[in-house]
Amino acid sequence: MSADYDRLFHSPDAVRTADEDSERDIPPSVRDNAPPLGSPPASEATPPPIPVAPPRTQAAQQVPPPSWPAETPGHAGNQHHAVHHPAPQRVPNNGMMRAPQASPQGARHEQRAAPPPPARPIPAPPPSHSYAESSDQRSAAQPPQPSAASMGNHRAIDALSHVGVRSAVKMPSQRGWRHWLYVTTRINLGLSPDEVYELDLFTRIRRNARDSYQIGVFGLKGGVGKTAVTVALGSALSNIRGDRILAIDADPDGGNLADRAGRQSAATIADLLSDQELSRYNDIRAYTSMNSSNLEVLSSEEYSAARREFNDDDWRAATEIVSRYYNLVLADCGAGLFQPGARGVLSTVSGLVIVASASIDGARQAAITMDWLRQNGYQDLLGRSCVVINHVTPGKPNIDVEDLVQQFERHVPAGRVIVLPWDKHIAAGTEIQLGLLGKAFRRRVVELAAALSDDFDRLERR
Repeated sequence: MSADYDRLFHSPDAVRTADEDSERDIPPSVRDNAPPLGSPPASEATPPPIPVAPPRTQAAQQVPPPSWPAETPGHAGNQHHAVHHPAPQRVPNNGMMRAPQASPQGARHEQRAAPPPPARPIPAPPPSHSYAESSDQRSAAQPPQPSAASMGNHRAIDALSHVGVRSAVKMPSQRGWRHWLYVTTRINLGLSPDEVYELDLFTRIRRNARDSYQIGVFGLKGGVGKTAVTVALGSALSNIRGDRILAIDADPDGGNLADRAGRQSAATIADLLSDQELSRYNDIRAYTSMNSSNLEVLSSEEYSAARREFNDDDWRAATEIVSRYYNLVLADCGAGLFQPGARGVLSTVSGLVIVASASIDGARQAAITMDWLRQNGYQDLLGRSCVVINHVTPGKPNIDVEDLVQQFERHVPAGRVIVLPWDKHIAAGTEIQLGLLGKAFRRRVVELAAALSDDFDRLERR
């Protein structure tokens, strides 16, 4: 038995084969702690002496250690290159040699997935030889930037205009006991609440009106004060805004707009339409009259000398001329809605004023006007309308005005029903001057102008 044992372990092939098999199948941690190969089992009482193996041959010494997967991809020392060696000749198992034991730590024998290769940089595209191709490449690489037109009015600097800023110096009051206190003692208590409210109305009236904003004044019943409302409204707008405002007499039944505003010229709208050399504002100004508030008026033809009725063609031709020189255009219309002139005004105006007297008959006519607008395709115009309840006679009317206001506010936006008190200057029938109107009447007209000015920047305007 000892002779076979020596011959087995002293053979060079057996040494190489045993070394290779043990090193290939047993991991380093198990190989370092395992007993020497060929040692008898622990149950034997007297183990035979272990012969000393001769030094390994050159071929055995050049066999590289087994390539184990690296614990961490960053350790370069654990990476080995594969070397191809001839397959060893295995020695038949004659029962004297112990089979290599499998490692209990089977997880260490699993082949770990190799780390992914580093991403290669994408080469830059070759330079383009045409400007169009380079522009297309830049537009495809960069996200589209919003244009100035698509941004509209959403700039940050525009939003600052709506931020309230307190002044370090109080504005002194111009009327009432606060004014007299400031004049006598120089104690400045600032503006009164009524003055602050009035300044807010002025700010609303001074809004910018794009293009030429047109407002029509209607009323189905005569004698309700349409012409007086047109002159007072136009004078207040011109006095507060300070720009060019024109009122046109569109009443085919002999309107007196120029007389109530102060006639200065005998020219009429027919003379304006017959002039073919209108290229400047001064050419238009030669046919208009201007009152003390800088409101200009274009009168209609004299009813006795008129050859035909004022129609929709006359209105469109006149507004096409004057809209290039006036920011606001008011139309003093007749009593009927089926007249050609009234139809022409309704087709171009962006705002509407429905005038009714403070009586049950006048209120009924105003309600008929609103129903007619709704049933004839002017629903959007009704949303930009104001209703004026005008006291044309002194004294208390025979109708509950507050209840009438609530009924009209169901058909128009809130705050657009204005009640005008009876005014002595209006009732005189002479030229209307804004400074001679009563305080309450003038304030209600300013509120009417502010309500109409709220629609200057609405998108659904015509």
